[in-house]
Amino acid sequence: MCLRCLGLVLLVWFPGVLHVQSAALPCDAPILNGGFCVPEQKTYPDGTTLTYTCDSGLKPAVEGWWATSTCHDGEWSHEPQCINETSCIPPTTPNVNPTPPSKRWYEDGSRINLICDSGYEINPAKAREAVCKNGVWSSVPVCEISHNSCVEPLMIPNAVLLHKYQEVFSHGTELQYQCNEDKQTHHIQCSSGTWVNGKKCSTDCDFDTTKYPKLIPNGVKVIKRGESLKQECVTKKLTPNEYSVVSCINGNLSLTKCCYSPTIHLGACTAPMDTQENEEGTAEAT
Repeated sequence: MCLRCLGLVLLVWFPGVLHVQSAALPCDAPILNGGFCVPEQKTYPDGTTLTYTCDSGLKPAVEGWWATSTCHDGEWSHEPQCINETSCIPPTTPNVNPTPPSKRWYEDGSRINLICDSGYEINPAKAREAVCKNGVWSSVPVCEISHNSCVEPLMIPNAVLLHKYQEVFSHGTELQYQCNEDKQTHHIQCSSGTWVNGKKCSTDCDFDTTKYPKLIPNGVKVIKRGESLKQECVTKKLTPNEYSVVSCINGNLSLTKCCYSPTIHLGACTAPMDTQENEEGTAEAT
């Protein structure tokens, strides 16, 4: 008696400490007209999987001539059912869906219209209608990726997409992603088969020396945030070597005009490079 009272007090004063967990419910035996199941019981404990098949001239309302169903907290994963063997279950062609939404099964002779998932399209030369004939669908169209859809975007360094995974995205789709370091969100957009408008999350800089005519090219370099390097400039013969100071500032490149080394050492080479100048227009910054 005292123990019961103590338990009641604990439930009243410490509701967050004690948790009451209800047991998962069993399932009643399914009503299967025209077939039989194994094991055959009146009730089935949660988690039980039964197998069933149908009499001659009938078939399960799922793929195959036998099927299984599992009890989950009082309900079957699908209700076992036998249908006429000339009937059809919904087509399972990838990226194809009946409209209006599909039923569990269709009688022989039924006609359904089909549409594609977002990002796919039916070949215009193919029919959009399928007919159930003696248990088989005729002329089920194939949905192909639309010419202006995008496949999954390439990995964005130091970022995560805020969208569930999928293989194809329709034209105009926008996906948000969050950068790891500054936690800011940006977006990319599918435009005519290409992802556009993306911003880098990395605060380092990719320096492609081939994009600057005034500089002697020697490939792509990575400059860490807040760091700088000297890149040799194209100069006339018999003149001292000149360099541009290339810096990485918050993920953006900053290039100075071409300067002689003494000017750089004095910290006086700060004027920005004019990328519109011709190659022979380099001058020392003062």
